[in-house]
Amino acid sequence: MDVFLYNGEIRQGEDFQFIKFIDDEINSDTLLLILVTPGGSPDAAYKIGKYLQSRYSDITIYIPGFCKSAGTLLAISANKLMFSPYGELGPLDVQMAKTDDLAGLESGLNISEAFLTLEIRAKSAFHSLIQEIVGNSGGIVSFQTASHSATEILGSLYGPVFAKIDPEEVGSRARAMRIGEDYGMRLNKKFGNLNPKALLALSQTYSSHGFVIDREEAGVLFNRVEDADEDAQGLVDSLGSVCRFPGESLDFRNLTEEYQKALCQEDRDDKIPTDNSFE
Repeated sequence: MDVFLYNGEIRQGEDFQFIKFIDDEINSDTLLLILVTPGGSPDAAYKIGKYLQSRYSDITIYIPGFCKSAGTLLAISANKLMFSPYGELGPLDVQMAKTDDLAGLESGLNISEAFLTLEIRAKSAFHSLIQEIVGNSGGIVSFQTASHSATEILGSLYGPVFAKIDPEEVGSRARAMRIGEDYGMRLNKKFGNLNPKALLALSQTYSSHGFVIDREEAGVLFNRVEDADEDAQGLVDSLGSVCRFPGESLDFRNLTEEYQKALCQEDRDDKIPTDNSFE
């Protein structure tokens, strides 16, 4: 089994570096990938995932710590997920540049949440205004007249807000939000580890980009999720923070030899006779 570590942001350009690294180091058709990332480019995650599926018949992605956004997308490419107690995935939440802010990023879901909030408040205000107008008039004002008045009041309140919405920007953000769903659907075809309804949940229902999807919740979203065994847990414990928190620079390593040494040491320990063996 090949055992590799990927720590860092998943970016275009660097996806090629990792693919080249795998191509040079591959020695098996079974992979254990230890993945630690804050997220990044869904395009890069998709390319890495498709490449891994083309080279390996068995892929386990190990989540020992922080693994968000594009990391979750890459995890869909595996036929099994493995978790440490402090492992966490995140939603498929595409981060987009803020308008007039070259350095800032915001969730692609923000525009959807804004529309939903405006819709809910407008509906609530409309019904409340009708009830208030009809009630205060003692039934003299008809429902038709009250609804017309409520419409005019809401138009003066919410009209300026809706006027500021750019349809072109709304459309581009809606398309961007489909990236995670489209790539996820394609990556899930080979192994089918993601539950059918989970893709929509991952891309649209979580309340924040950093929402913690732990081992228990991942078990609802994915079909094959298990706790890390002693060997895998021992390996990440020996490596420390590099297997828990994303570093500032990209770091990937071939840990196959270290993992095999740990297995051999365990075998030797199992064969050492106890005092009771000679009784």
